[in-house]
Amino acid sequence: MYRPTPVRAAARGEALSPTSIKEPEGVANDAPLVHAIVVSWNGAHLLRDCLPALLAQQAPARLHVVVVDNGSADGTAELLLREFPSVEHIILETNLGYGRANNQAMRRALDADARFVALVNNDVELDAGWLARLLAAADAQPQAGLFTGTLLFKNEEIVNSTGLRIDALGRVSDRDFKVPLRDLAAQSGPVAGVSGGAALLRAQMLREAGLFDPAYFAYYEDADLSLRAAEHAFQSWYVREATARHRFGATLGRGSARQRYLLARGHLRTVGKHQPLLKAAAVIAGTVAYRFAIKAPLAFLRAEPALALAEIRGASQGAIDAVRAIGSRFRERSGPKQ
Repeated sequence: MYRPTPVRAAARGEALSPTSIKEPEGVANDAPLVHAIVVSWNGAHLLRDCLPALLAQQAPARLHVVVVDNGSADGTAELLLREFPSVEHIILETNLGYGRANNQAMRRALDADARFVALVNNDVELDAGWLARLLAAADAQPQAGLFTGTLLFKNEEIVNSTGLRIDALGRVSDRDFKVPLRDLAAQSGPVAGVSGGAALLRAQMLREAGLFDPAYFAYYEDADLSLRAAEHAFQSWYVREATARHRFGATLGRGSARQRYLLARGHLRTVGKHQPLLKAAAVIAGTVAYRFAIKAPLAFLRAEPALALAEIRGASQGAIDAVRAIGSRFRERSGPKQ
C-alpha cells in the first residue's frame, strides 16, 4: 500500500513510498540500513528480472529498495504499483541521466541515515549472496568505501567486469572484459574503481567525497566518483565471490551513436578533472585531434555518419567540459588561504 502522493509532487522527484518498510525475518533492528537504488528509463521489461533478485537478497541488513523512474513512458509506474508494492518509487518528469537520477535517491538514503547505498542497473540480476558478500567485505575492509563483485554477461560464463581499470590516457574500461569465468585470475582486493552497474557504496564515503557529478549524463560518473573517493582515502575493493549478471547494452544500445558521444565526452571531462594538469592538456589536445582526424573520417568511410558525428560532437563538448574542469581546479588552488 502506498501513501497518497500528488502526481505533480511526484513528477518533481518526490516519491510514492510504502507506508511501512517490512524488516526481513531474522534481521536485527540494529542491522545496517541499505538503500538499494535502481534507475530505470523505459525499462519496465527489465524490472521483472532485476527487482525479484534484489528483493531476494539474503543478507544481515535492513534492505530498502528504491526505483527511480527516469522519465519513463512504458508503464513503469503501473508495473511497480501492481507487482512491487514494497518498493519505493521516485518519479522524474524527464530523463535526468544516470548520475543525477541516482543522486535523487542517494540524498534520501543519507537523510535516512543509511549506512550503505547499493547501486543496481535495471538490466542486472544479482545472485542471492551478492549483498551479503559485499557487506562482509565492508566489515573486513574499513578503509574501503566502494565495493564491486564479479559481473557476468547474462546467460554466459563470461566476465563483463571485475571493476574498472584506467589507462595512461585516462580511458576507463571494464577489467577482465570477456575473460571466461574459468580463466579468471583476479582475486579479491583493491581495484582502480567500481562499475555503477552493481556496486555497494559506504554512506560515509558519499558524505565526504560527494555524490555523482551531475555533469555526467551517463558513463564515467562511476570512475569519477571512484577517483574522488581515493582523494579522500577511500579505496575501491573487488569481491570475487559476489556475482551478478548483466544484460549488456540493454539501455542505450552497445555501439550506438549516443553511447559513443557520451563515452567521448565523459573521457575528456574525467581527464580534465583528475589527470596532472600538463598531462591533461596534452591528452585532451591529442584525443580531440585523434577523434576529428581519424575516428570520425573512418566512420564516414564505413558509411556510418551518425557515429562520425558522435565522435565530433563528443570530442567538441568533451573538450569544453575538460577545460571547465581544469579552470575549476585552478580556481580551487588559487582560492583564499585559511
